[in-house]
Amino acid sequence: MVKGKVISLNPTSSMYFKIGIKHYEKGEVELAIKRLMKALELDNKNVEIKFNLAGLLAQVGDFETSNKLLSELTKDSPEFYDSLFGLGCNFFEMGKFKEAKNFLKRYVKLSNNIEFKEAAEDLIDFIESQEEFEKEQKEIEKYSKLLERGNFLLESGRYEDAMKYFKMILAKDDSVLAARNNLSLAYFYMGDVQRAIEEAKKVLQIDKYNVYANCNLAFFYSSIGKEREMKRHLKAVLEIKTYDSKDKIKILDTLIKLNQHSEIAQRANELFEITREPYFKHIEAISLYNTRKYMKAKKIWEFLKKNFEMPEIRIDYFLKKVDNVIKTFEKDTIDYFETGFKFLEGMDEKEFKRQLQNHIDNYFSQTVEENGQKVMEILHQHVELNQKDQEAIFNLLKSLPLEKPRLNLLAIAAIVWYVFKKYMKKEKIKQKDVAKIFGISQAVFSKWFGDFKELLLNKEV
Repeated sequence: MVKGKVISLNPTSSMYFKIGIKHYEKGEVELAIKRLMKALELDNKNVEIKFNLAGLLAQVGDFETSNKLLSELTKDSPEFYDSLFGLGCNFFEMGKFKEAKNFLKRYVKLSNNIEFKEAAEDLIDFIESQEEFEKEQKEIEKYSKLLERGNFLLESGRYEDAMKYFKMILAKDDSVLAARNNLSLAYFYMGDVQRAIEEAKKVLQIDKYNVYANCNLAFFYSSIGKEREMKRHLKAVLEIKTYDSKDKIKILDTLIKLNQHSEIAQRANELFEITREPYFKHIEAISLYNTRKYMKAKKIWEFLKKNFEMPEIRIDYFLKKVDNVIKTFEKDTIDYFETGFKFLEGMDEKEFKRQLQNHIDNYFSQTVEENGQKVMEILHQHVELNQKDQEAIFNLLKSLPLEKPRLNLLAIAAIVWYVFKKYMKKEKIKQKDVAKIFGISQAVFSKWFGDFKELLLNKEV
């Protein structure tokens, strides 16, 4: 050391940058950001520092600051195309796919960086597939509303008005089989059986094993006495394997209309096991009675009397029928519309369908409740909730179609939690942070939030 001289260390931007990179390599991201910010203060035009700092900020979810730095780069250094890639990635993570696609396409067009270019093309493919999916979903929603209106008119007996809606759907997309099946029914109810048959056959040209078309054809042919054709479609119905409860109810409805007693019991019992709706067990008992399995039928009615409230069904009437037929050995059958109450006898097909729809609705309400409970369980596993929080979140869940198949309940828990925290509690919270809490990707979060955002935010939040 030379006496009388002081050595002054003046840290440079390069030094802070190198230290920041070392922190990053050790996994110390926050320290790395601080060092790179210091480096940028000393050299605010340095492209390498600014780009790497933007990347680190995006990594911790600070997309706003990251995008600001990258936007500066696109203006100050327009030939540095990687800033476009960074902006594309940021907007992708934010779920803003339109902006992401714009930047990524510009990057692919201008850049020769093979590594980033391939990644950009992959992201563009994903975004375009997502856009196509969303487009299809919007079309489906539009058709669903038209179909719902048509179905209401059909059930109300306004057949010509209903047909207008079904034809409107088919004019835009003739592969919407539900519309064609219901158009077929409308023709049948108007007395044009031949046109009804023709429309049902068009469904089978697309889907040979369509439950509704085969059921309808079996019934149509039965109504005009064409036994051979009826049996052909009935055989197809009985061979169809389906796990959809609505399909199962349609099949049961058809078998009842055609008085296929030996085929009804098993299917009615299956629906009882799925829905726990005692009405189906009652149908099973009638089927057993009509196939002379009187003691089995009696056990079911005794079971129903003991375990269920069925005010619309007079169980004692049916038990008395069993005792009487056993004593007298007289051949007897029970109509599936019988209730045991004289003032309810002669229930027409419309009323029977109404009851069936009630059972469908009951089944789906159970599904909604089960899925709602599962979402709440997931929330309890990932975040802390007090009683007030639980009530608020449960009200949010009521706005979602939890009866739909193939729901990602983990993602739904995440988006509901995000809406609760951001819009109800007015807390600053980022989508990426919520996705991390629930162990899902930002893309998955964005997809499900996009699907249900309108439903959630239409609530009073």
